[in-house]
Amino acid sequence: MPRIVTIILGAIALVAAIIGIRALMNTGDNIAKVQAETIPTLDKPVAGGQQGRDGMLVVVRRSVAEIRPLYLSLSGRVEAARTVTVKAETTGTITTAPATEGKVVERGALLCGLDIEGKGARMRVAESEAQSKQKSYTATEELVAKGWANETRLAQAKAQLETAQAALDLARSEYSKTQMRAPFRGVFEKRLADAGEFLGPGGSCGVVVELDPIVVITDSPERNAGQIRIDAPAKLKLSDGAETPGRVRYIAKTADPTTRMFRVEVEVANPNNAIPVGRVAEIRIQTGQGDAHKVNPALLTLDDQGRIGVRYLDVGGMVSFAPADIVDETAEGTWIAGLPREALVVAEGQENVKPGLRVTPQVRDAPAAPRAPAPQTPPGGG
Repeated sequence: MPRIVTIILGAIALVAAIIGIRALMNTGDNIAKVQAETIPTLDKPVAGGQQGRDGMLVVVRRSVAEIRPLYLSLSGRVEAARTVTVKAETTGTITTAPATEGKVVERGALLCGLDIEGKGARMRVAESEAQSKQKSYTATEELVAKGWANETRLAQAKAQLETAQAALDLARSEYSKTQMRAPFRGVFEKRLADAGEFLGPGGSCGVVVELDPIVVITDSPERNAGQIRIDAPAKLKLSDGAETPGRVRYIAKTADPTTRMFRVEVEVANPNNAIPVGRVAEIRIQTGQGDAHKVNPALLTLDDQGRIGVRYLDVGGMVSFAPADIVDETAEGTWIAGLPREALVVAEGQENVKPGLRVTPQVRDAPAAPRAPAPQTPPGGG
């Protein structure tokens, strides 16, 4: 009896095992069937897409890279090349203040003149004395040459001339301290003292700024700073789209300890002071040459990580995303680096395809120029 029970229990277990195996096999078949119905391949388009013989049709454009100048785009701020506060070197009351705020002043133009207190008169006396000693020395040279005077008398005349010239230099220096002049050609930006005011040594007359050239100050990340070279060509792009050429004049050797960015200065010509100081502008610095593709800016998109780039077809019709560096922008299109040298760029429906899908490409090259109509034979013509 126990043996019969054992045989029966074994048979029941065998039947249960067979049922379980068949259930697992059916489940695997169902999973495979679901996957076959949902995963897009070349012979099975994505639901809702335009279907062709081999899969979802995607419009692409064939693009071949060209050798182009590569530019690094950075945001910067426009500053004056030089800003100087002109200060007094002596004590006195301002008697003249001819410069006007906001107007261009030439190098050496008078900005503030102090009460000279006889300094001008002393300078004129020193000039007269120096001229007299110069004539005396010249006359003594002639006498020595003719043998009518000895070398000792000539040495005395020379010493008197040198003393007079030193006194003249001192008088001129004292006089110049009363005349505060522009140190370079620029704009008299702000007056800090006017006629009638008393100034002591170090007192400020006004501020002069040099606006031609101007300097664009920007900060470069560490990964790009090594690509920038002194005297490298650059372009300042204004808000109205106009571009002005410039050159790199300075690159910091050490990074800012807080931002880890490197300071870069680009010098840009500014005739007629057309570009105001203080505005934010885009500066593009040439870093060399390399392969770049020209694409329509509308084709640029973002991936899930927020990187800008384009979608293109990889081997086997697989959609891929290429992060792109914008290396130049022209009226004809945007030049980007980061794609293979030859690429099929998704030209339509960027948002309808995702990286990893396999599709069927429909290549559209640039449209050919329209052909001129054939000449018409006039009625009755031969």
